[in-house]
Amino acid sequence: MSIKIRNQKPAVLYQDPFNVLPNINADKDINEYGDKITDHIKDRYIKPMYTPINSNHPVVIEDNAGGNTQQIDEDTLFNGVMHLWTSDTLDVTLQDQISEIYRQGIQYLAPNDWYFEEQLGIEALTRMKLPVPSQRAGKIVKYSASVDVIPTAKAFLAQPDATNAINWFANIAAYTHERPFNNYLLMTVQTADVFNDLKQQVKNYVQAWQTKQPISKDVNKLLADFDKIDLTNDLSAGLFLPNGGGASPAEQDALSFTRIVLYVMSQFEKNTNNPGAFTIQPSNLQQVYFPENLIILNLENYAHAKPADIKSDWDQFEKALNAKKNLRFISNKKLMTAKAVNRSIGGGSKSSSSSGKGRGLERAKVQPFSGKPIPAQQMLTMMKRVIESQVTKQVTQNTYKSQSISYMRPNRRKPDDINLPGKLTTTMYRPDIHVYLDTSGSISESQYRDAVTNLIMLTKRINCNLYITSFSHYISQTSLLKTKDRSTSQIYQQFLRIPKVTGGTDFEQVWRKIDMIDEFNKKNNYSHQINFMITDFGYHLSSGHRWDQSRASVKNTYYVPMSMNPNGWQHLRQWAKEFREQMIKAGDYGIRKRMLL
Repeated sequence: MSIKIRNQKPAVLYQDPFNVLPNINADKDINEYGDKITDHIKDRYIKPMYTPINSNHPVVIEDNAGGNTQQIDEDTLFNGVMHLWTSDTLDVTLQDQISEIYRQGIQYLAPNDWYFEEQLGIEALTRMKLPVPSQRAGKIVKYSASVDVIPTAKAFLAQPDATNAINWFANIAAYTHERPFNNYLLMTVQTADVFNDLKQQVKNYVQAWQTKQPISKDVNKLLADFDKIDLTNDLSAGLFLPNGGGASPAEQDALSFTRIVLYVMSQFEKNTNNPGAFTIQPSNLQQVYFPENLIILNLENYAHAKPADIKSDWDQFEKALNAKKNLRFISNKKLMTAKAVNRSIGGGSKSSSSSGKGRGLERAKVQPFSGKPIPAQQMLTMMKRVIESQVTKQVTQNTYKSQSISYMRPNRRKPDDINLPGKLTTTMYRPDIHVYLDTSGSISESQYRDAVTNLIMLTKRINCNLYITSFSHYISQTSLLKTKDRSTSQIYQQFLRIPKVTGGTDFEQVWRKIDMIDEFNKKNNYSHQINFMITDFGYHLSSGHRWDQSRASVKNTYYVPMSMNPNGWQHLRQWAKEFREQMIKAGDYGIRKRMLL
């Protein structure tokens, strides 16, 4: 990728912090609504990139990748942005290409590895001459509630002008970017009374609309739930929008809950007589137009909060978001808040920690993959090293003997000599091994045969039983293979009985299964498992996927190439590179060290 830009006046995208949302009547039909959204995106974030320095000549943006020059005009850039925001999967190449265009074209922008749709946060930071958050070795920059969030909240309360609005946005964006989830629309109310005024305005508009066009019973129920939210004593309210949010066709219909709330907010944001009373913080540009979740911050309470309370507040929202992603139980007839979700899951999983976010990032990006197939013996050695690096106190299928010197046990050769120690043999345990075997349509019979052969060799090396599950876009039943002290032919016969599913590829259901098993094991005081996913890496993550570093699907899951066939190695290697980049974009910064190739 080699982006070249000529005759472009550097753009400023976040121009008016008090006018961010598109102002589109909620009762307009879907076609007009879509046209208005398109116009707003183009006016705010596409056309500024094509403002020329010399008005007699056009702006030229071109990609010279691979010796082929491709002109990128306004429509091409817009279509690329919309593809990123509406595609079900993450396109890393397109993400990087668009990010590079904006990196070169925005006036206030520092080098970074944030998503394209998060670049307004970088623009605000650079504009306020603040450093971009980083945890890379030698360049650690972290934002804290005590030093960055609380003081800027106080400054914005004291002087609610555009400069303090941008400064507040820059600091809260930098602080929250360390969190593993960013698929929300962030907004700030000065006080709980302002939020009450906003809710009253929602009621007024709904009453006016009801006289012309009836609003459905389900939407009225959601609006009633919204009216019950009280920010008097809370730092924030985290809301999960019905039907999956603004990208859902149901929520794009006229007078849907999302359309009503966003329209009233846009009116309130633009027309209030008190600038700064209500502001939209576009920490994720996609969520301005297609929000999945809303976070409403009480600025007054933030200004008087303790740093630990702010951290706890965000941890609670992260936990609820993770539960929503994994459990998929959010109702479209009830407005769910983060608090309600966390109550429904009880203790839930521990909130993720960002302390290790950047430790593997540098290495993950530069450590190359092998240019030629890795010998099977070397691959088995790597897997064996992973297995032997972990021990547990709980009883598992993976046992081994450990010998130690002890004077409490007589020496076998000279039992009467008390000065000679004996040997004490103890049964020790390592975590159970669970292998997830990719049997999707892209896996050939020879690749499957190679994988099974390698697994048989592994079981002979480590001499323990293991669990195995095949997957495609389905997951088979899990089988326990009794391979300990068995012959090769006996092990092979067990492999023949493994249920084998075929079809497409879906890693995310495997990750959910891994996390569900881990949650079950924790509740019952069982050991965690070591998970190996054997695959050809031919998978694209969903575009909204964000990793929680505390989950077993991250920290206890390793990836093994399906086959060592020289004829297909370069193809598999390319897929592995794309998979690595997708995982890093989604927040799994240590992925490279868990890819055994």
